[in-house]
Amino acid sequence: MSQPSLLEMPENVLLKITEAVGFPSIFTLRKVCRGYRNFIDDQIPSINLTDIIIHVHQQKMYLYYDIPLNKKLILYKNHPAGCVVNHEGREYVMENEEFLSVFLRDFGLIITHQKSALEQFHFDSRSMTNDEEFRQYTSSIFAKIQKILKSRPRPLKVKEFAMSIFRQEDVMSILPFLDANPLTSISMLHPNYGAFLMKETTVELNEVVALAQWRNAKHLNISYLYVTEPVENLFGFTKSRICIKVVSGNDLCLIKEKFLSPDNQTEEFLISYKELVDTQLLGECYSTEHGDQTWYYRTDHYNKILKISKINWTKMITVSFIERSNVPEYALVLVQ
Repeated sequence: MSQPSLLEMPENVLLKITEAVGFPSIFTLRKVCRGYRNFIDDQIPSINLTDIIIHVHQQKMYLYYDIPLNKKLILYKNHPAGCVVNHEGREYVMENEEFLSVFLRDFGLIITHQKSALEQFHFDSRSMTNDEEFRQYTSSIFAKIQKILKSRPRPLKVKEFAMSIFRQEDVMSILPFLDANPLTSISMLHPNYGAFLMKETTVELNEVVALAQWRNAKHLNISYLYVTEPVENLFGFTKSRICIKVVSGNDLCLIKEKFLSPDNQTEEFLISYKELVDTQLLGECYSTEHGDQTWYYRTDHYNKILKISKINWTKMITVSFIERSNVPEYALVLVQ
């Protein structure tokens, strides 16, 4: 008697096979077995990935995904016959298919069956050097990814979200459609550091700061983008790292007051800046021979001191708490 083919097996047997082989093999089976594809799409249980990282290029897409202790990569690119997909070193030619369409279809499958919270969900577009190029290529991708995210019965759970952006609309195409509750970290960065230095790119965040996702996150990182929001709109995180083109003494006084307030939860606030003005508002500082400056302030706890430091070489301001024993001998500790 001949053995039944895969598709002739009972549905409960197929489901047990699907659960046993794991996500990478499921993905391969879906590519090479057309008749099995519908069953997988309908019946696959939660795939329980830990990370999804997408690298966007004009002629190809990289999709990194992690299952516990195991990082995988799928590469999508054009082929004379259509599209070639390289998964785990094996190439599959998808005839008469376009690589971006295949990527989006696979991404949709992953997102549909991801039930547990992702540790990381990143969009990296560092191959794009200017806003026009970025806009021309990524706008349609983000719109389709947004549609996939919105199609879920419940928002995708993500702990750490990171995205390359030029404008607020880029992050607004994805972030509002993630579950706000498990989100702990938000990162936004310019795709190209050299272009940022040349054009001094600024970004508005008036819509982003109103999101529940923003309010729930504990860590904020905005790199190579000058934020135009008032500094008080950037409070509320345990740790923040941001860029502000011109930092004023008044900005630093507001940050100081936040740190010294009874309900403060902030541990560290870092600012990369281009220009710093009106520092006399902070009071007397401790200076080094290199021109670095530090201000020390008393708190309600004798051994806990608030420190605001400015490093000239890196153009970085750091606000944090230190132990009184770490204050230099000749430094003045100011009253609040």
